Amino acid sequence: MEKRPNTKKAALLIGVKVGPVNENDKISGISHFNEHLLFKSNRYRTTRQIIEDLEYSGTIVNAYTTWKYTAFYAKTPYRELNNVIQILFEAATNFNYREDEFELERQVILTEIQNYINSPEKYSILGLFIPTLFKGTALERKIEGTVKSITLMKKNDLEKFKKRFYKPNNMVISICGRFDERVLLEKIGDTFGSMKRGGSVKDENIEIKNKKLYREERRKDINQMYLALGYRVPGYQSDDYFKLDILSSILSEGLSSRMFYELREKRGIGYSVGSLYHPFGKEGMFFTHVDGFDPSRLNETKETILKIFENLKNKKIPEREFRGTKKLIISRYDDKLENITDRAILMLESEFYNIPFDFRKKNKLIKGVSKYDIMSAARDYLDENYTLTILKQDDRV
Repeated sequence: MEKRPNTKKAALLIGVKVGPVNENDKISGISHFNEHLLFKSNRYRTTRQIIEDLEYSGTIVNAYTTWKYTAFYAKTPYRELNNVIQILFEAATNFNYREDEFELERQVILTEIQNYINSPEKYSILGLFIPTLFKGTALERKIEGTVKSITLMKKNDLEKFKKRFYKPNNMVISICGRFDERVLLEKIGDTFGSMKRGGSVKDENIEIKNKKLYREERRKDINQMYLALGYRVPGYQSDDYFKLDILSSILSEGLSSRMFYELREKRGIGYSVGSLYHPFGKEGMFFTHVDGFDPSRLNETKETILKIFENLKNKKIPEREFRGTKKLIISRYDDKLENITDRAILMLESEFYNIPFDFRKKNKLIKGVSKYDIMSAARDYLDENYTLTILKQDDRV
């Protein structure tokens, strides 16, 4: 918990250590399905009452699912905290869904899956690249599940799964903003503290080892090409975390970045270009993507990316670019730190991922990374053993 007395609100997050890494093919998407049903009718209130009791008090609620945890949260006027905690507790301990609401939400999720399939920018990463990069591991599963798994899912499957994982020793509560600590802890103790404990959830060890992989998918409903090229890399616990973070930013942080300049500005390749370093905990992924470009320019696009990588390995980064990129990273991170919901999420993830540094000191640690560190990271991780995926038009007769 973290007090921010100058604000009128508090952001309260409930995190549950469960996601696609805890699923199998049969129940793929079940964590996300349960997230969708959190604010549906329970034995205390109807769906309409839940939403009205929250929103009419000035409270904004939302929820999300990641590969390793599920979270639901409320940003509320601080005087409404007790009421919000009560409603979130009722949501967390609702293990009996209404059949009609379950079936309606099934249709919503099936529509969501179809929407991201229909969005080649999203599908090329979530539906093609990540499952290829992490093939054979728990991280290859899609957060939303598959059309088959969601269609065959039973209401009882969700209820049993939720009972298994929604336990107090598998949950983290984080809060940032204005609150009375004594009153807050007393209310949490009366609600979440009364829950029965269960077994602990163990993390699956995912090997951070790369080999050259290529996968191509063809679709008749697109006429452009979508490319992703990347690697499995270490996550938060690695000494290279900050090096990889800055390396990704040099590649694609802003319109001055190397990827944008070399592909978009100089060559007119791609509607959207970028790079992302995303830790999942101990492991992570580092990849570059180019969305919506002429298929005839595939080799040019790939070779340009690999040349950018080689330059980072062998040529010293100009001082202005190095300092400027750091300033941009710090500026954007400062924006996140000023948002109480984002700060609460950072606290939550610090617990779930066992992050070994204080997120409040990240900017200082970024400043300590040298140009040599970036060159070293590029040499260590941006090698020839990359995963390359291509989404393209099926022009076969």
